[in-house]
Amino acid sequence: MGETVAALGAHSDPSLPNETLITIFHGLAPSVLTRLARVCGRWKIVAEWILYSNITITETFSSTYRYPYCTVRCCKTIAQYPHLASGVKRFQLRWTSQRETQHTHGMYLEMALLDISQAIGCMTTLEVLDLSLGLADYYSTSVLPHAQHTFPLLHQISLSGLGHYPQNALNPFLNAVPSIHHLRLTDSREQLLVLPCALPSLVSFCGCPRAAATVLPGRPVQSLALIGQDYVTDVDLSQMALTSVPLRYLDLSAMSVTPTLLRNVSRFLSTVESLKVKLALRHTLHYALSGIRLLAALSHPLGAFQRLSTLDLSPTHIDGDGLRSLDGNGAEESSICQSWHTACPSLRRVVFPSKTEWLYKQESGTWVPVLDQGSRRRPLWSPSTKKFAAP
Repeated sequence: MGETVAALGAHSDPSLPNETLITIFHGLAPSVLTRLARVCGRWKIVAEWILYSNITITETFSSTYRYPYCTVRCCKTIAQYPHLASGVKRFQLRWTSQRETQHTHGMYLEMALLDISQAIGCMTTLEVLDLSLGLADYYSTSVLPHAQHTFPLLHQISLSGLGHYPQNALNPFLNAVPSIHHLRLTDSREQLLVLPCALPSLVSFCGCPRAAATVLPGRPVQSLALIGQDYVTDVDLSQMALTSVPLRYLDLSAMSVTPTLLRNVSRFLSTVESLKVKLALRHTLHYALSGIRLLAALSHPLGAFQRLSTLDLSPTHIDGDGLRSLDGNGAEESSICQSWHTACPSLRRVVFPSKTEWLYKQESGTWVPVLDQGSRRRPLWSPSTKKFAAP
């Protein structure tokens, strides 16, 4: 298709509006758009505008590659050509380093970060900003543009590895972007001092408990993912419960959750409908008959959830030996599902650390296992016969 379109370039109607060309070119592969850009000057402008609408750059630093050349070249191009900057909708940077290799620090890296900041400041139609630079131990100025820049369409932000830049660089930026729906801050370990009127449309947040406790109150956050520390204070949990709408989705897969923490979470965040947890049971959860029964102790905290329908324990680590003893595992899991459902009648779906998914059948009042595609095949437990059937 690209060759056919390119062949028509010399005979294209000059009165054809650019909007029509954008519609025709939209969806073509980057390699095709690159060829179309060589047809004529007008097609080059349109093709490049589409190419730069979705920018994803991944650079891996090594002993011979210690500077983000691709990032700098792209950012300088955007800053130099306003028509390209006006079309950028997604800007994603991924910097990684090989073992024992660090990218260039000092003046050259600082200049690269400045280029990134200037380029982002030109992206007036930006919708998604995703920066992961791997600068955890680096003290730098912020790559975020100054607060005077406006981003009316920016709704998703993910920041990690930006170094130890001053917190006062992040707060003004968040205060100036009211359109943010999804915010992910994996490195920030401190409170966010955002204005009470900031982030009025925030729907989901991912970050440390301390940051969540300062962001969630008064905002319509429905989805929360906590990372970092394994202990969360009651004060922070009580603040997270002050959302303007009920918190529905809670992801605790990035931290080790003890039964005590789960109990505290259930006390304060009882409106959660979907809960994903990595349990901190360590070596005790190995799917020996005595090991899996420890899960039954979760009935009490689960009973505090008023609307919980999905419980996903798949992030919990179990050793390889845990999958050997299949005889009885189905019976144990079925029994635990029933016990949990008695404590929490709204529960409809459970995923165990074994990755086995169980669904509650309302009509029969029983729990039925579902084999997940790609998972290790195992016999299916039949609640009616209380035996394993062939898969």
